[in-house]
Amino acid sequence: MRQTNFWPILGIALSPLLLAVVGLFHPSELSRANAQGWTTLHLFLMLLFPMLGVNLWWLVTGIKGVSAWAIRVTGFLFIVYFGGLNVISGIATGLMVQKNLDPNSPQVEALTNAGETFNVIGGWAFLLGALVVLFLYWQLVGRRAFAGGFLLIISAILMLQFPLYHTLGWVTLVVMAVGFGLLQHSKAFFKESHRA
Repeated sequence: MRQTNFWPILGIALSPLLLAVVGLFHPSELSRANAQGWTTLHLFLMLLFPMLGVNLWWLVTGIKGVSAWAIRVTGFLFIVYFGGLNVISGIATGLMVQKNLDPNSPQVEALTNAGETFNVIGGWAFLLGALVVLFLYWQLVGRRAFAGGFLLIISAILMLQFPLYHTLGWVTLVVMAVGFGLLQHSKAFFKESHRA
């Protein structure tokens, strides 16, 4: 029986878990009363959101081939577009409301709508990456990949359907953390022929 290292599993699960905890403090909607906190929170999220894309890279560390590179590209696209979502719909809207614009003003709404476009592109990139991860890991470890890959795909679908920080968005991130952790655990069973 192969030994698995606990620390990489915890490490890859940590960023979605931290994002889930941050979600407990995220206001359900932007207002004049919470604009300062909203902006500060989204400045902090600039550090955490990219880590979800980095986790996709982490899953293919030391793996060669086209599938691994496809996952790296989708991780990069997620980082760029979800980062853009955070800056536009988070930081920029918060700053505008701090400057006494109404949260329901056309200007703030226009930024929120632009951010939604970034959300869709980043979300689809993450979903595509999760699908390729399951395909690749299935080749490498067989059925051991299914639970983690399935949970990662479910979390990606939920992320596309529901905003991360409204209602039960934290559930999406916990599901994602478990999926990443299970996939990282399955790396102990990789076939040597697929290692770089």
